[in-house]
Amino acid sequence: DRLDRVATHRFWGYVVLVAILGLFFQVVFVLGQRAEEFIMGYLEVVQDLSGGWLGKESLAYHLLGDGLFLGIFGGVGIVLPYLVPFLLGLALLEDSGYLPRVAFLMDNLMHRLGLHGKSIIPFILGYGCSVPAVMATRILETYRDRLVVACLSILIPCSARSVLIFALVAYVLGPYYALGVYFFNLVIIALLGRISTWILPEVSPGLLMEIPEYRRPTWSNVVKKSWRSLRDFVVVAWPILIVGSMVLSVLKYFGLDEVINAGLRPLTALLNLPAVVGTTLIFGIMRKELSLVMLNEALGTTQVSSVLTPTQLLTFTIFVLFYIPCASTIAALSREVGWRGAAVAVALSLILALALGLGARAFGHLVL
Repeated sequence: DRLDRVATHRFWGYVVLVAILGLFFQVVFVLGQRAEEFIMGYLEVVQDLSGGWLGKESLAYHLLGDGLFLGIFGGVGIVLPYLVPFLLGLALLEDSGYLPRVAFLMDNLMHRLGLHGKSIIPFILGYGCSVPAVMATRILETYRDRLVVACLSILIPCSARSVLIFALVAYVLGPYYALGVYFFNLVIIALLGRISTWILPEVSPGLLMEIPEYRRPTWSNVVKKSWRSLRDFVVVAWPILIVGSMVLSVLKYFGLDEVINAGLRPLTALLNLPAVVGTTLIFGIMRKELSLVMLNEALGTTQVSSVLTPTQLLTFTIFVLFYIPCASTIAALSREVGWRGAAVAVALSLILALALGLGARAFGHLVL
């Protein structure tokens, strides 16, 4: 009870929330950065050995040294160092009983946005994965609420997008810029919520929820919850990542990637991004993690900050954060709100991503 007087206080509760989230992101960044630097150092050694053995201009090297090994090390050295501590931290917050307090604190905000109090549940799930977030909209009573919350929940940075934020923005600009990206994301969702209320007005009822007692997290539960989220990457995304890395490397060997990049050049030029980034955006529609590793493959280096400016890194991150959701999320949208609703969500996310990407480009030129 004494803890809740602070944790759910109308002022100090939000101070505690910001402090906990700030510490959470700082720990994820520090652990991820050190692990990434350690692991990716071995990739260069392996690539040099395979290049000396196979010849760096051969097709075999592009398949193995530049494709297979980058796909393997990309998963181990770029994605997992940030994904594992993020999922463990999220499971700890859930197991301790703090996440329901977050829902309680945010309920008033949901009503200010004209949304049902239960809308916070899909939003919280969205930080793990967009698919269960979309599926959770079925707890809402009206189609209007389901459609609006589904469109907004796919904009929440899921664990895959969080890896992108940590590995690019936090790694190059610092963890507080990454926290700023999360805050910016919440502001955009809040503004869109208000706009949706204006376009589709409806009175949403209040939320009655049971707040559980605080608990000491058990490592067995934390590990099991984390593994359930991590298994999807290991079993599904990582094999696609490896194959995709090899395919992109072969396309580069034969020069076919230039055809794809040329088709997407109007978009990348508008965002002031290199043309080679075009292929990474297509892979990102399959899985968001692929955008990150494919970026390393497309640029030909794991040190992306040596090729892209901080402004370009921020622009790329903001665009990928908001643009077309992954294929599995689109499928979930079609089940919950129909194909027409899914098409609206995809179209709006692409338009929003382009507008915010241009905004990030302008911000970067002024500040970075």
